[in-house]
Amino acid sequence: MSSLSRAVAQTLFCVFGSGLLCLSGSGCGSSGAVSPSGTAVGVICIPSGCLSGAVYLHTVSLGSSDPLAIKFRVCRNSVCAQTQLVPGSSPTQYVGRIVGPLSVEIALNTASGALLVHVVGRPEILKDGDSYDLTVDGIGPTSIRSLIPSATYSKTPKNDSNCTADCISVAFPS
Repeated sequence: MSSLSRAVAQTLFCVFGSGLLCLSGSGCGSSGAVSPSGTAVGVICIPSGCLSGAVYLHTVSLGSSDPLAIKFRVCRNSVCAQTQLVPGSSPTQYVGRIVGPLSVEIALNTASGALLVHVVGRPEILKDGDSYDLTVDGIGPTSIRSLIPSATYSKTPKNDSNCTADCISVAFPS
């Protein structure tokens, strides 16, 4: 993911108040206990500014579309889930979240048209060759469909000694 895309994703997730993570600061976003030796135990590490999984980040033209009527269908390796948006923390912000069988975070800013769909994945379970299918209905007269038939993930190196896995991500084409 480019640094510009990362900055937009950071802004969207921080502004939308997503429970995923706010991508500011340095080091890994980690949670867990600290052992007597000072080493983190049971942490989930994500290099700063990184979204592991597949990311769709584009500007969309909403026209007269009702954000609450937009439907999202997301698949990874033929496991699919769907959701719609709900109002966010301001009149121009809408969010969506799917938890299981896939974890997906969605953010839409109606003022700018910025749409972020993040199919969340833990680096240890994502493999090159994964397939993704994203369909968005209700934005304009046609559906948005973006496919990744065989993912080749980009790696973002860890930057915290407590992290064991690099972040890996792939971008949906526009």
